[in-house]
Amino acid sequence: MDSKIAILALVVVVAAAAGAYLLSGPGETADNQTAENGTRVNKTIGAAKLVATQSGPESAEPGTNVTITCRIKNTGSGPARKIEVSSQDFDKSFEIIEAGDEVEFQALIYIPTEEEIKMDFGDDATLSNPFFIGGFGVQYTDVTGKHSITANSIEIKLIGVPPSP
Repeated sequence: MDSKIAILALVVVVAAAAGAYLLSGPGETADNQTAENGTRVNKTIGAAKLVATQSGPESAEPGTNVTITCRIKNTGSGPARKIEVSSQDFDKSFEIIEAGDEVEFQALIYIPTEEEIKMDFGDDATLSNPFFIGGFGVQYTDVTGKHSITANSIEIKLIGVPPSP
């Protein structure tokens, strides 16, 4: 009888351990990890971390298109999925960016002339120099949920336009 109880107890312990293992698959938080500086940290296993950047020319003339290079890099440990990129000038989507991967694309942005600014916004409107391009937005999901980030903004000096005060 004692051996049956011991076997039953062993089966219960093994089942509990197996259940805990199965419930803590990828994407679960590994708590109480110790960092090199001695502090306690929580790290999510399999989480994506996207970093978005954009770059363009240092200068341009009003009334022309400029090419902006956009990059999105996954510096995390898991894939990012359902990536939606948006700005006032373009929209783009990617199904997946794996950990360590980077995607790059280009967008043409039109820089208006002073006359076009006045036609659209009135006679008191002026063309800003440098010309400001705000950062594009990125939404994505990973094992921890949905996330949003924004790329850096850039400024382009306009040739033949006095600097704005």
